Amino acid sequence: MSDFLIIRFSSLGDVVMTTAVVEQLSIGLPDTAIHFLTMKAYEGVFDSDARIKKVIAIKGSESPQRIVRMIGEKPFDAVIDLHGSLRSMAVSTLIHSPRKVRLNKHPIARRLMVWSKNRFQRNFDVLESYLQTLTPFGLGTFVLPKITPSEKTLHAANALLSAYSPGCETSAVGIAPGAKHPAKRWNEESFARLADQISAQGNLPVFIGDRDDEDVVKNIRGMMNRESLSLAGKVDLTMTIGVIALLKGLVSNDSGPMHIAGALRTPFVAVFGPTHPNLGFVPGYPSGSVLHTGVPCSPCSIHGEKPCWMESRFCMNDITSEMVFEELSRVMELQVR
Repeated sequence: MSDFLIIRFSSLGDVVMTTAVVEQLSIGLPDTAIHFLTMKAYEGVFDSDARIKKVIAIKGSESPQRIVRMIGEKPFDAVIDLHGSLRSMAVSTLIHSPRKVRLNKHPIARRLMVWSKNRFQRNFDVLESYLQTLTPFGLGTFVLPKITPSEKTLHAANALLSAYSPGCETSAVGIAPGAKHPAKRWNEESFARLADQISAQGNLPVFIGDRDDEDVVKNIRGMMNRESLSLAGKVDLTMTIGVIALLKGLVSNDSGPMHIAGALRTPFVAVFGPTHPNLGFVPGYPSGSVLHTGVPCSPCSIHGEKPCWMESRFCMNDITSEMVFEELSRVMELQVR
C-alpha cells in the first residue's frame, strides 16, 4: 500500500474542490492511503470520510518545521502540494518522499486576465489544475468534487431543522450571504428581498455562515418581513455540511458554501461580481448555476479582495433578487425532475 500526502491549507472552497483529487486517487489507486494536511477550521470537510486515512489539522500560525514534526518521520510515497504557497512548498521540501508534485496556479496569466478585464477571453479551470497533479501517476479521468456526510451527521442536521419547526427539513432553502472579502458579497437588501420571496413561496429561509457572518445575517434578517432561521455562527462546519445536504436549494456568493453545495449535488445559485467565472473557480457543478452580469470592469481582482472603485457596484447591483429567485426556482425544479 502506498502513502500519499495531499496539502491544501485553505480556503474552504479550495479545500472542497480538492476532494476531486481525493476521489480520483481513491478510484484510480484504491490501495493508496491518503493523508490530508489542512487547517483545523476545515477538517470538518472530511468528517467520517472513508477515503482519508488521516487528516492532519494545523493552526494558522504553525511554521513549516513544526508542521513536519507534527506529521512525524513517516516517509510518503508521494506528496501532492495543491496549495502552492511558500509555506506548503517548504513543508513538501522538508518531507521525505521520492515523488513531489506541485499545483500550477498560472499566476501571471491570471493577473493578465484581471488587468485586461477578460479581453483575452481565456478560461481557467482550477479543478483541472488540481487534477493535473495526478497525471504523473497515470490518472487522467475528470471527476468532480465530492463530499459524503455520514448518516450520523445527516440525522443530526435533520433533527436540528425539525426542532425549529416540524416538517421544515423538507422545505428549507439556504442563504449564505458571507464571503471572505466584502466586495464579493451581494447586497444585503437584495438578500432580504430574496429571503422574503423564498418564504412567500412556502419555504423556510435558513441562513448559513460562520461567526464572521453573524452581523451580516443580523442586518439582512432585520430588513425582512417574514420568518427565517439563522444557523450562522451556531453550528460547526460538519453540521453546516449536513444541513446543506438536506436543503432544497442554496443561494450564495462566490464562497465556500457554493462549493459545498456543488460537492453535495445540492441545487444552488451563486452570485459573482468582482470575480469572474473565467478565472476558474466554478468547476461545472451540475446541480448549480452562476449569475454574472459580465460588466466590463469585472474581474477587478483574482479573489475579490480589492474594494470597488466605480461610482456604483454594477457587478452586484445589476443582479436583482427577481433574477436570483427565478434561477433558484429553475435549478430546484430540475432537481425534482
